[in-house]
Amino acid sequence: MNQGYFLGSSGKNGFFSCFSQLTPKIEGQYTFIIKGGPGTGKSSMMKKIASEIEKMDIECEKIFCSSDPSSLDGIIIPSLRVSIADGTSPHTIDPDYPGATGEIINLGECWNKKLLFDKKEKIIELTDKNRACHMRSRRFIESAFSIFGDGEKICRDCLDNGRLIRYASRLSNRHFKKPNGRIGLEKIRLLDAVTPKGYYFLSETVDFLCDEIIVFEDDFGVASSVLIDRLRTYALASGYSVISSPSVSREGAIRHIIIKELSLGFFTADKLCDLKLNPTKTVSLRRFYSSEELLSHRARLSFSKKAAKELLDEAVCALKMAKDIHDELEAVYIEAMNFEKTEKIAKALTERIRQSDWYPDEI
Repeated sequence: MNQGYFLGSSGKNGFFSCFSQLTPKIEGQYTFIIKGGPGTGKSSMMKKIASEIEKMDIECEKIFCSSDPSSLDGIIIPSLRVSIADGTSPHTIDPDYPGATGEIINLGECWNKKLLFDKKEKIIELTDKNRACHMRSRRFIESAFSIFGDGEKICRDCLDNGRLIRYASRLSNRHFKKPNGRIGLEKIRLLDAVTPKGYYFLSETVDFLCDEIIVFEDDFGVASSVLIDRLRTYALASGYSVISSPSVSREGAIRHIIIKELSLGFFTADKLCDLKLNPTKTVSLRRFYSSEELLSHRARLSFSKKAAKELLDEAVCALKMAKDIHDELEAVYIEAMNFEKTEKIAKALTERIRQSDWYPDEI
């Protein structure tokens, strides 16, 4: 099952986090929180457990790391009400009610403490260099989104909200049934994030979940966020469950939504993120802006797009450098790890999930 998301990304105001989704306040929910340094096998352990769960045809959501999209920050198994999370920085997690709603799996028990202590100078040096690269990337990201925000403000002032809302109503009537008093459930998941691979969009998840893909082309995403938020509200009011993907560049804005029950998704294509989708339909939202007003701000809008893109490119370079340093740091910890012990922990954890009260009887 190719269902993957992010739950965090560097954004306009620092690290944008939705990691509370790994420890939701749901009756019977239980979270295993893995602690350990880089290279201690946290991601590999979660990949193995996810693979075992998927072999049983049970839905498993993979949560990718925005610092390294090939690595996992967590997995969520909705039907079993179980999640497993990497609880280390920058998304430090601890159980809200230890032993009752979650527990810590400590992989630090599997490393050679003396070897790591002997290499403490290298560990400190690489850790500090990695942190500095991330801080540099975040400064570029914050600047990029701030400059892009100037273009967003211009577009908001040029937007014909009334016309856009009427279009949202027509579109909703076409795709959703009338409200019946039942409100659908909403899940928050990020479909895109700023990564060492660029402003990266998880198109594989969309292809897996959606038969109908509707893309709204909108240079600064202002009309699109209004439209998608309206569609989200209509879908929830019609009783459909919605996966909402918020914007990391603009607080409170929704960039994309997926309605799994309908195999339908609505997505924003702006000037910062390449969706790499094969849409069923592409809709330009330019007609909802005053063309005369946009034209009068053409130079500022052009500058906002170009400057934001260049700043994001610099941020990505810093993230690539951070990943290279992190790989060096992982090599130090890998040398100190007893992976036979971590393998036993992974097998025991998988078996606990299988035998727990929330595990389906029919499997």
